[in-house]
Amino acid sequence: MILLTELTLRGSVAALAVIVFDRSLAGWIGGPSRRFMWCLVPLAFLVPLHIPVFSALGRLPPVVAAAFEAPMLPAPAVSVSGNAAVRNLSLATGVWLVGALSYAALVLVQTARASRRWSRERLSTDHSLLELLEDCKAETGVTVPIGLVVSGSVPSPAIMGWLRPRILIPASLATSAPADLRPILLHELAHFRWFDVPFNWLLTLVRSLHWFNPLAHLGAVAWAHFREEAADEAVVRLMRDCTGRAYGDALVRALRQCRHAAVPFGAMAIVESVHHLKRRITMIKRYHDKSPRILLAGFASIVLAAVVCSISVRAADTAPSDLKAAALASAQTWLLGIDGGQYKQSWKDASTAFQKQVTADQWEGMLKSAREPLGKCNQRKEVSAALQKDPPTPNGVLKGEFVIMQFDSSFENLKSAGETVTFTKEEDGSWKAAGYYIHPR
Repeated sequence: MILLTELTLRGSVAALAVIVFDRSLAGWIGGPSRRFMWCLVPLAFLVPLHIPVFSALGRLPPVVAAAFEAPMLPAPAVSVSGNAAVRNLSLATGVWLVGALSYAALVLVQTARASRRWSRERLSTDHSLLELLEDCKAETGVTVPIGLVVSGSVPSPAIMGWLRPRILIPASLATSAPADLRPILLHELAHFRWFDVPFNWLLTLVRSLHWFNPLAHLGAVAWAHFREEAADEAVVRLMRDCTGRAYGDALVRALRQCRHAAVPFGAMAIVESVHHLKRRITMIKRYHDKSPRILLAGFASIVLAAVVCSISVRAADTAPSDLKAAALASAQTWLLGIDGGQYKQSWKDASTAFQKQVTADQWEGMLKSAREPLGKCNQRKEVSAALQKDPPTPNGVLKGEFVIMQFDSSFENLKSAGETVTFTKEEDGSWKAAGYYIHPR
């Protein structure tokens, strides 16, 4: 869940930033250059790459500490009872898994139905339509076989499939003049040429894994709008009409013959909402104002990627290694004393705040009731060490620097246990115990 939290945080930042940048630059940067930024969205949601470029962004509250160490602070405690935070974390994992599997199952079922439905449709054998399709393929540089389906049940021109792509054309539109059909076919082929179909599946994977994040769905919807604008722009460029008027007129004439109904699942249809269609017409008219500006788009993408990859919910990556090493060495020595039964000495070696919270006798009694039934410690392995400054707790905020360490341990009577030890930096610079928590795995 820690990794999922980090990925959804990064993805949310990337989706918002890309949407803002894309809307801001859409009027004067070409579609191919804008695609650089859109590629960042699925990468941010799916790839756990961390680049500590901006240290301030890396100092977000560590999820590990919030999930495991909150019961320890501000008072020292020892317990071998079940960890409520762990149970809550397992519950959250279960809820996420059920949601992800349900979303994926729904997509697979709808995809199977659409594939079965349209795979039964016979491909068109109309010579004039096939000749026009081949001419359009040559113009767009597409060489793979693409089937053409003409059906009265198709509400709008669309393309579906990647391995076996098919262009769907309404029967009412198939009888139109070649001048009206050509821009429609070019539009659908532009989707195929720019890998919009597999990219759409990649975003579907993002929506499945991050089903709980509305920004994952918002990003997919915003990209759907962008891909139509980019396809329009590609057609205007292929038609060599700098004003875009010819394509705009052909688009409107073709859409008059289409039905505004639900398109087959997984298909990319040319018909959208009236609101976005108006925007597309406006963008077509502004085609002559655009230029590739690939360097600007690439620079913006690199900056966004650097910011997104700098975001981390793991404070351990930002803690100076020397501070963690000093705290870890002190913790291991302190734990060895507890393993040897030197309970009162461990109290004396603890921090001042620790000693104010519990007396030496109370601490000795707590350790005897919790540690002695476990028997000898056979193995202890460090799992993580995270530095926190002024960490929040249920009772407020603690002041100072704290290193929170987790160990996987094995005892004679408890083969798998987790130990969490918190050390604080004293005024003299030494690291001393501020909390101790043990629970079965």
